[in-house]
Amino acid sequence: KQLQGQWLASVANQEAPVRLTLGPHSEWAGTVKGTVQWADSSYPMVGDVDQGHVTLEESSDEVHITGTWLGEVVDGSCGREIKGEYLAGEEAPPQAFVLRKNTP
Repeated sequence: KQLQGQWLASVANQEAPVRLTLGPHSEWAGTVKGTVQWADSSYPMVGDVDQGHVTLEESSDEVHITGTWLGEVVDGSCGREIKGEYLAGEEAPPQAFVLRKNTP
């Protein structure tokens, strides 16, 4: 439930903020499903939290994973801030990100 809601992300080397909207996944209990919006593009996303470790996966073609967010909930943030690395495919270098929750 901590991942559900609207999030705003700042990603290294990206000018515009990235928006995530996450809700409960209808098929997999304990996970989330939603969208990630990069500037003018919106993609489906799924993810979960396991002992403070966050994994989010996006798909620009709705078949393959085309972006992975790996992060940790920031201590003392009450689950409202996550820091980690964004991986835009196997060849791209990791980019640091900070996710901040906008709404519950």
